[in-house]
Amino acid sequence: MPPSPIVYDGLWRCLCPCFRPYKALSNLPRAQSGLAIRNGRPNPTPCKSSRIAQLRSYSIAADLRPSFSPIPGTSVSSSGSAKPSLVHLPTRELYERLRNDAAAGRHEEVMKIVNILIRDRRERPNITLYSAILHSFVSPEDGTAGKVRKVLEEMREEGIEPDAATCHHVLEALAVHPDYLLRSEILEYMKERWFTLSDRGHNFIIAGLLRDRLFEQALENIESMIQQRVFIAPWVYDMAMYFLLDYREVEEAYQLALLRRNSGDKSMSHTLWMQLLDSASKFHHVEGVNLVWNSQIITSHLKPPTGTCLNVLNMAARNGDVKLATDVFRVLAERQTVFDQHHYEMLLEAYLNAKDLDAALSVLVIMQEARIKVDGGSANPLYNYLVQDPLRPMEAFDILQSLEHSGRNVPTAAINACMQASVQLGRLEEAIEIYKALHTISRTGPNTATFNILFQGCHKARRKELAMFLAAEMIQLNITPDALTYDRLVLVCCYANDVEDAFLYYEEMRVQGHVPRKGTFEILIGKGVEAEDPRTPAILKDMKSLGIPPKKNLEAIILSRFTDVPAAGKDESQSPDALSEAVP
Repeated sequence: MPPSPIVYDGLWRCLCPCFRPYKALSNLPRAQSGLAIRNGRPNPTPCKSSRIAQLRSYSIAADLRPSFSPIPGTSVSSSGSAKPSLVHLPTRELYERLRNDAAAGRHEEVMKIVNILIRDRRERPNITLYSAILHSFVSPEDGTAGKVRKVLEEMREEGIEPDAATCHHVLEALAVHPDYLLRSEILEYMKERWFTLSDRGHNFIIAGLLRDRLFEQALENIESMIQQRVFIAPWVYDMAMYFLLDYREVEEAYQLALLRRNSGDKSMSHTLWMQLLDSASKFHHVEGVNLVWNSQIITSHLKPPTGTCLNVLNMAARNGDVKLATDVFRVLAERQTVFDQHHYEMLLEAYLNAKDLDAALSVLVIMQEARIKVDGGSANPLYNYLVQDPLRPMEAFDILQSLEHSGRNVPTAAINACMQASVQLGRLEEAIEIYKALHTISRTGPNTATFNILFQGCHKARRKELAMFLAAEMIQLNITPDALTYDRLVLVCCYANDVEDAFLYYEEMRVQGHVPRKGTFEILIGKGVEAEDPRTPAILKDMKSLGIPPKKNLEAIILSRFTDVPAAGKDESQSPDALSEAVP
């Protein structure tokens, strides 16, 4: 039952001019606060204590809504009454509406009803009115933590102590407008008064901690609630997971998802599942991706977007999860996605990381038969896999042979990867054997990359005669050399100390418009200096004109060797030691 009203009319004011109305809830217009003028009668001059109360830095009437005067936009009669639909309601129903509007965060409606109760019904300020105002601060627009604190301070000054319901309303408001210190004070106050914290109160505390970005404390509270069998509302789980995912705490979000599933909570929205999948795949959280994929995607509850599917495919490729990778292909195929090079490359990587060489080579064959370009970049994961074990290049080549015998179209890039791995492992003869059988396996035959790999092997093994034979065969097969071909032929000749052939290949290379690498330039210049070939300064000049800076002292060495400088005038830069520093 609400307290019985005191009729504070004109007779009362005449008999008790120094009576001080309630400081926060009874001050209405005329001054900044003070009771509303009724029937045109002004208030008598208040006593000194009343003036002090009216001029305080904050009162509910003055700060939240300047006095409890009618709110703009509300119809007001000549006598100052508010909208008739509220004015004519019984007091009991007004209190009921007050509680409902406060719970819904309709702060303006709460202030209208308080205005009517204080001014028209002569209700004295009480805990119910204060509690409703505090509860209305759950409004994101009208509430702040500062307003909550000021109202609590005013209640303390008036000697009104918050009850358990009011404390819960404060915690609910602080869940929207976080203030860690004020929340701690309220919890300490409840502990001193032996107030029981309800399940809703626990949930409000977690929400406030999350808004304060105190994730560790929030997660500790959630674990404590689970241990104590306190009900955790689904919206708290949702809020915690969204916050954690936004701050890239995928592991913690995954653990919360497990807790929800294990507790039988099936209220997790599709949007949140999708957010968890997207974040987990982006940051390569294997357990999180598998949880969502197995529980939501395979069961057709969710259809992830293509971008998320590619993230999942990339993660599966890195971890060698062939089952997941192939299922991503199934999902993409259902939406009629046109597969291109990067789709197959990720599937290839997945098979290689799972050490399934047969399936990996089959992917390259499928790409070739689907007329998708298979080049050195596509086969690079295969090379990285083969080079890890000396037995793998020939094993892969045997598999490719069996695929060709079964009528499949084997790409040259796959055979080149086998040859490149053999060369890298120092097995040039093995690479040559693969090359000899290449035309029987690949329908397109060798290409420029094939010979470049072999020239690299000849350079490392110092096999100039073999390189010359391969160069002649390359011409015979009408395969056009590129910059790397000439570059490696120059290196082969340099390391065979055949400076003449090296210079000839360099000149042919420049005529074709190709440019050597910086290291090749320096090696060629170094060999020219040693042989005192007069063409060496022209190569240095060409190198500088191409914007390639020579090594330190290299220019000085060439000037000293190829100009008429007296022997006595040579400095340290002309010495053999300086030459060895300038040229590798």
